[in-house]
Amino acid sequence: MGRKRLLLGARLGLALLLAVACSIGIDDQASAASGQCSQGELRAGLCSVPDVSGAINNGGVDLSAGYATGGGGGEQSDSGSGAGDASGSGGGGAGPGGQAGAAPTSPSVVVVRDGFTVVCDPGAPCDPTLVVRFSDLVNFKPAEPVQSMEPRGWSLIGLPANFIAAASVHSRSGLLLGFPADVRFTPVGYRWNYGDGSTLDSSSAGATWAALGQPEFSDTPTGHEFRKPGSYSVSLAVVYSAEYRFAGRAWRGVQGTLSIPGGPVSVVVGQAGTVLVDRECSRKNPGPGC
Repeated sequence: MGRKRLLLGARLGLALLLAVACSIGIDDQASAASGQCSQGELRAGLCSVPDVSGAINNGGVDLSAGYATGGGGGEQSDSGSGAGDASGSGGGGAGPGGQAGAAPTSPSVVVVRDGFTVVCDPGAPCDPTLVVRFSDLVNFKPAEPVQSMEPRGWSLIGLPANFIAAASVHSRSGLLLGFPADVRFTPVGYRWNYGDGSTLDSSSAGATWAALGQPEFSDTPTGHEFRKPGSYSVSLAVVYSAEYRFAGRAWRGVQGTLSIPGGPVSVVVGQAGTVLVDRECSRKNPGPGC
């Protein structure tokens, strides 16, 4: 009787072991089909999972996860057509919503701001190493400069004509790198082409003779003397520097400068001479030479 009980117990134990082995095999196949690591692969060290860590920091909890491999571009699909390839070859995700083949390979940037630790993706607004160039400001256009001159539209050979540019600091709002931002433009240089072969690069926008406290036809930093009579088209371009900011935070510089042309000014240059007359030319009967 004792021998029968011993044999019966051994058979029950063997059946239990077979049932457990079948259960593990089924779970491994289901997990493999879903693109996840199986229990057997995990025990054998043939499959890697994200290394997850956590820490308490200033009253908050920071969580991070890293991947042993990366670069795969598994495409998400609701149909569950296969498992993503972590080696980078792609593949369909499994189950509802699907899973990406692997995590991105770009390293994250850790930023400590206002006592909080933020894990920031490279190129995002929170990235302190982000470099923005004028080529990125496709949604922002600075104002076109305006110019004027004294005397208005004409000048005399050998006498200075005074040219003045109108450009000021101004801001624009829009999307920068896909994020809402403000861009501030500041004029830093002025380039005149006087149409007679002469040009001028100046850091000054110029000012009227009255504002400078000078008499008419005085020489100024932005003035020009024409040497021949004729009609000339004077063009102006303003050089802007720029700064940007996200969400109202501190302004940061944009790399490079941008030259914006303004509308031209037409100038008629004439020649003046003096003559002697015996009476005033403004009188009713002017004298000879008037």
